Amino acid sequence: MDNFENDIKRDFLTEAKDLLSSTEACFLNLEKSAEDPHILNQLFRLAHNLKGSSGGVGFSELADFTHKLESLLLALKEKKLSITKPIIDLLLRCNDHLTTTIEVLQNDLGANCANPALSAELTQALTSGYGQEENPVRTEAAPEEAPMPILTATPAPAKSKEENIRVSIARIENLLNNVGELSILQAVMVQQAVENSPAISPLMRETLASMSKIIKETQSISMSLRMLPIKQTFQKMARIVRDTSQAIGKDVELHLSGEETEIDKTVLEQIGDPLVHIIRNAIDHGLEDAEGRRVSGKSSTGHVYLSAFHRAGHIVIEVRDDGKGLDADKLIAKAKAKGLLDGEAVLSPEQAYQLIFLPGFSTKEQVTDLSGRGVGMDVVRTNITSLQGSIEIETALGKGTGFRIFLPLTLAIVDSVVIRLGEERYVVPLAQISEFFRPQESEINLVYGRSELLTLRDETLPVFRLSTLLQREPKTRNPAWQLTSLIIRDNSHRAFAVLVDQIIAQQQIVIKPLGSEVKGKTGLIGSAILGDGKPALILDLFELTRAAGGSDHLKTKSYQKREAV
Repeated sequence: MDNFENDIKRDFLTEAKDLLSSTEACFLNLEKSAEDPHILNQLFRLAHNLKGSSGGVGFSELADFTHKLESLLLALKEKKLSITKPIIDLLLRCNDHLTTTIEVLQNDLGANCANPALSAELTQALTSGYGQEENPVRTEAAPEEAPMPILTATPAPAKSKEENIRVSIARIENLLNNVGELSILQAVMVQQAVENSPAISPLMRETLASMSKIIKETQSISMSLRMLPIKQTFQKMARIVRDTSQAIGKDVELHLSGEETEIDKTVLEQIGDPLVHIIRNAIDHGLEDAEGRRVSGKSSTGHVYLSAFHRAGHIVIEVRDDGKGLDADKLIAKAKAKGLLDGEAVLSPEQAYQLIFLPGFSTKEQVTDLSGRGVGMDVVRTNITSLQGSIEIETALGKGTGFRIFLPLTLAIVDSVVIRLGEERYVVPLAQISEFFRPQESEINLVYGRSELLTLRDETLPVFRLSTLLQREPKTRNPAWQLTSLIIRDNSHRAFAVLVDQIIAQQQIVIKPLGSEVKGKTGLIGSAILGDGKPALILDLFELTRAAGGSDHLKTKSYQKREAV
């Protein structure tokens, strides 16, 4: 086989992998919306293109298999066969086989990927009415039928095909590094222009402004090269929900949001396994069965919510369920029974929740194919830690449990604010800051047990001094009304104020990894080179306040003004 033929086959496999990226979601949506002709048309076109292209480049076994799959889809499209659960199961297994085949052939172009048993099932479905004795899948609601999950996301409309070329990751990394260095040099030039303003000619000033604009656009383009939407990973979780819920006989509905949130390719490839473990646990451990939900006054259908969004220097992924929640007392008792916790140990509820991450810990009495071995959540924390991320738990008995995963951007160019604390400078991502506020003396209150509180319009916010958060003793302790307040709000509606000495500047900065001396320290996202060429630490004010105990007294909603009276 010559190199030209090899290149053609590899190009086909790359395109085929892209084509198959959305088929699983289509099959799951077909189960929910059997009467929707657009889904079957989309699947039929995909199988037809895959059959013709695979045969054209010499993958005859793949072409034969996709020909049978195309025939089955045509029979469904022409209503010669009804869409039943066995048919959907068969289609999903065909999709798994095609995905595995593409992966195997990418590693070995001459590999034998025939699957006679699955091909025979396709033939049986076409000739003997495979699964037609069962009730067909209907669009109206899942009581005399076995429970099935529902994918609430609808397939995105087809987009025009974009031309693309393959570029090695190493080249992209080199480009990103050089653009980062260019950004730093540009910041230095701007700083020098400010400091030597009288000596700078109008032409030089105009040139510098134009250069800054072009560099900023180049930064945005280069950063986007490694970013991919999390949609494909999220839609794979729909299959996990379907298979898991059917295996244990629960009716589960999956809700997706933030699918277009972009995440670094490397992180995207490694976050799949942790999400699988968390979602399986949510269905198996978290959600009650239908009878248990009715007793609790809930609908018989359990709900799992999977979402993603950006927050400051992090990608945040949340998995929540509306199940029974974590019982701290039961967790402690189980850990002591397994010898994972000293018999005399006393833990707070928050500490008890962390027990689920211990190796060997499981609340299951019997080992099943899904859980009980005590390795799932241990793997979750290990994998997330390896990505320099973190995970936190929110739970309430009878209401459900949420897992929130924080994943840092390994290299990012972000809009930030440079602040001063004494003689030191720090950087805060602008996305963390809701507003800047210089309080009046009358707007600062001292309340017993809560230190300083800031009255901001109709709400009263807890106040943190940055010097205290960083454990830096100031030479003089200025009153709060002589300092600048950074008003911080997160997606959970928490709000607080952080006092700093001065706002120096707003600028784009390049996030650089931390050195070994401070790596892993709480509240530090990374480091940056400022306009004068000197380094500064980038702060995560959410983490700093949480580590200082801020999460204990920050309510879901901000303090109302009347509470401070």
